[in-house]
Amino acid sequence: MLLKEKPVNTPLRKLRHIVIVLAICVSAALPSVADNPGAGIVDSQTFLQRNWAPAGPAASASAASVEKLLAQMTLKEKVGQMTQLEIGMVTDGTGPNLRINPDKLHKAVGEYGVGSILNVNDQALSLEKWHEIIRAIQEEAKKSRLKIPVLYGIDTIHGANYIAESTLFPQPLAMAATWNPELMLRGSQIAAAETRKAGIPWSFSPVLDAGRQPLWSRLWETFGEDTYLAIVMGVATVRGYEGSDLSSPVNVSASLKHYVGYSFPTTGGDRTPALIPENTLREYFLPTFAAAVKAGAHTVMVNSGEVNGIPGHANGHLLKDVLRGEMGLQGFVVSDWMDIKKLVGVHHIAANEKEATRIAVVAGIDMSMVPSDYSFSNLLLMKR
Repeated sequence: MLLKEKPVNTPLRKLRHIVIVLAICVSAALPSVADNPGAGIVDSQTFLQRNWAPAGPAASASAASVEKLLAQMTLKEKVGQMTQLEIGMVTDGTGPNLRINPDKLHKAVGEYGVGSILNVNDQALSLEKWHEIIRAIQEEAKKSRLKIPVLYGIDTIHGANYIAESTLFPQPLAMAATWNPELMLRGSQIAAAETRKAGIPWSFSPVLDAGRQPLWSRLWETFGEDTYLAIVMGVATVRGYEGSDLSSPVNVSASLKHYVGYSFPTTGGDRTPALIPENTLREYFLPTFAAAVKAGAHTVMVNSGEVNGIPGHANGHLLKDVLRGEMGLQGFVVSDWMDIKKLVGVHHIAANEKEATRIAVVAGIDMSMVPSDYSFSNLLLMKR
């Protein structure tokens, strides 16, 4: 049973979670076992003991610089850092013809101060194209008052699949079937290095949902039905991605998803309701996330569906009491695609998007994957 402790949660604390991850990305740290693939094959429990405690600096190591930065920020700048947009909001074209639109970019980063941009539309870009895109985004960020870099995230799921000529690995379910955490760790290290080489420091992976619903169409993204196996493989992925130093040119931040119960929809339909008794949730679904948080994972992405009638993006108990209070997450929580908006049109718990935004932020969402308009920022800045 996980220990219970209710943390204090305020808008300032939310932003601190985001800024701490950015600060760690530019800090130095000590080497860990995850950085030493030559350590040899060991049994799974020994592997866990070696990799559960990250060797890098605690979040407190960046606390002073984070507090100093927060003290300088306006409300608009804080809201901007909580906003995530998709790449089409700053570009035109597709594939090799994808290019930065300077006006769009200035609006997103220069005017709104957007903290994060994500993904690319169903295409793998060359390293040169990624460098062109990322460089332009960060150059715009340098023109801002506080010069906070934009945090770019992407779905590196089984290798850097959105980067042309990268190394692809079997899907997570097949990797789990090897029962080899050292192989999982090494594959994750390679995926991280190739993702970071493109200038991208954040991967929306691993999927830690328990694969216990054969009707679910995304079962292959999980590490399977066995909780212990998923714990071991999840820890291996986190340590492979993050290493001991997020500022290293070979590491990326992990994002644990989809917290929690996303993979167990009653009908098997994606992003649909799940009914999971508390004891089942704690025995089969929460332990994988708890282990990955213990291993140092810096971010978590939220379940798009609902568990026992409560949407993931409105579930303060799971997001604050359990994820932060019991598991001790020190990083930040990001929504999934458009999911704050869906509190209105899909879950029907909010009368309008402004109310949905309030519900989600109060429940524990630190960053909104909006992702195709400025509604989140506008609503948070709107005067009553």
